[in-house]
Amino acid sequence: SMIHHIVCFRFKPGTPDAAIEAAGAALRGMQGQIPEVREVRWGPNLAPSAGEYPWVLIVLLDDMDAVERYTLHPVHQQVVGEFLAPVREARLAVDVEV
Repeated sequence: SMIHHIVCFRFKPGTPDAAIEAAGAALRGMQGQIPEVREVRWGPNLAPSAGEYPWVLIVLLDDMDAVERYTLHPVHQQVVGEFLAPVREARLAVDVEV
């Protein structure tokens, strides 16, 4: 089994598409830089209620200890600080064992 770390995002009104694309690229770039990360997926929320959280990040990790190490990893901290924090209006995170 693996942990699917799923984070839904809503960006501030008026956030340029380029900033969202840069955030997605930075998030995908965590794969290969953070040892715990098995896979990163990023894309638009296709659900009918997507207006609430239009963007979705899924990170595959081995277990909850790996999730904690990922969260604290300097690359993750940098991506959040540089690409997400300035434009993020809201986020919702869930961890589910699959």
